[in-house]
Amino acid sequence: MAYDDIDNDGRFPDDSRVEVRYPRSRQEEHGDRAAWPWLPGSIVEQCGPDEWRVCVEDRGVAVLRDGRPAPRNTAPRNLYYPLCFRDSTEIRRPAPAVPGPSVPALRVDATPAVRRSTTPAVRRGRSR
Repeated sequence: MAYDDIDNDGRFPDDSRVEVRYPRSRQEEHGDRAAWPWLPGSIVEQCGPDEWRVCVEDRGVAVLRDGRPAPRNTAPRNLYYPLCFRDSTEIRRPAPAVPGPSVPALRVDATPAVRRSTTPAVRRGRSR
């Protein structure tokens, strides 16, 4: 029984970005499920009271159309990502992004703001 969008309880709305537990290798697949890594994904749909279909959007698990692992230089349009069913214990909202290096603020005239010394610049050498 598939739930329509109106039946999604809102915990993980359709098309929302999530992290999902998913094995990256056969070894992980046969290991402890609680040790599977959290990989990026998106909710396809809620299909039960506590079950979602999730697209795992990590390039490391992407395959080619015939199911072979995708070589590193494969164009994104040729990648196929796995779908899986997960309950709420195996889905979480993504961690907040870590702020990058600070960037100088832009002034209204769109030139970078630069800290200047308060002392006048002195040119050495002959005056013109």
